[in-house]
Amino acid sequence: MTNKLVMITGALILVVTGVMAGCTPKVEQETPAEFYKGKTIELVSNTSPGIVTDLILRTIATYLNRDTGANVIVSNRMGAGGLEGMNYLYKANPDGLTLGMMGATKFVSNKVLDEPAAVYEIEDFSYIISIGRRVTYFFVSPEGPCQSVADLQSAKGLKIGAGSPSGYISLAGLTVIKLLGLDAKVITGFSGQSDRALAVKRGEIIGYTVEIDPSMIEAGLLKPMFVLATARDPLTPDVPAITELVKLSSEDLDLVKLWETALVNSSFFAAPPGTPKDRLEFLRGLANKWIQEEEFRKQINTISGSEVQSHEYLTGDKVAKAMLDTAAALAKFRAIFAELIEKYRA
Repeated sequence: MTNKLVMITGALILVVTGVMAGCTPKVEQETPAEFYKGKTIELVSNTSPGIVTDLILRTIATYLNRDTGANVIVSNRMGAGGLEGMNYLYKANPDGLTLGMMGATKFVSNKVLDEPAAVYEIEDFSYIISIGRRVTYFFVSPEGPCQSVADLQSAKGLKIGAGSPSGYISLAGLTVIKLLGLDAKVITGFSGQSDRALAVKRGEIIGYTVEIDPSMIEAGLLKPMFVLATARDPLTPDVPAITELVKLSSEDLDLVKLWETALVNSSFFAAPPGTPKDRLEFLRGLANKWIQEEEFRKQINTISGSEVQSHEYLTGDKVAKAMLDTAAALAKFRAIFAELIEKYRA
């Protein structure tokens, strides 16, 4: 009798427990807005303070603080040409509290060159927004000996300037040599825009490739000969695209398209791989909001030195798709650039 009573009592307890469990109210999931409020967000800049990408990130920090209520701090991790910051962001805890901004050209060129120290994969990052999509120009001196593509092609022993051997300016110079069939070498070691521009003026190099810099043109130091793209840049409608000046093979045309779609001067704002989807979408929504604000765009224009056009802002899935396409194309171009480096870099 006692055992039977124990069994009945136990069964009743299980039933009551089950009923109570079924009636327990569900705990509402924390929204991203609630998650960020009062937290600390680290924004990683992979350049030194004062560089365009860094200044854009610091502008974003102000708006991120305003719209999340989080404490936002910026840390500069610019070692190894910015590689330190890229790797740091890639390996960071994907909780949405570590975000970062990277310049696209170095970010992509590391993978084009198959840089062994670049542990990140382009396609894995959780992209929020990219700002600016400036194409690359080839500049010469307004008074130099080569004022046309024909002049370049007939000259011998040309020197084209660049910064670091692995930088995009070096890769762009190699590309120009290939596309135009020049008798030339890329000379590295010019530390900055002014250094290169003065070298062109003194005749130490014939020219170099870089994004548009109106101040250098206005000062009479540089003349843009062409754009490394398949179409003219709206910022300089009088400057022809390289495809207008030379007939290119299909392989060469693909190389030009790489320069106008992937190796463009833009700044990527991203989170580590695996960031929770709801938090990523929340951040993308904020970015969409910012680019509609006149004051935000005015600040970006001031930092960029010219008006950033609407098509130069990519958010959410658009920037993610662009980087997926870039990653898919890299293998094809690694062999091309390896050959160019071997042949045309001094």
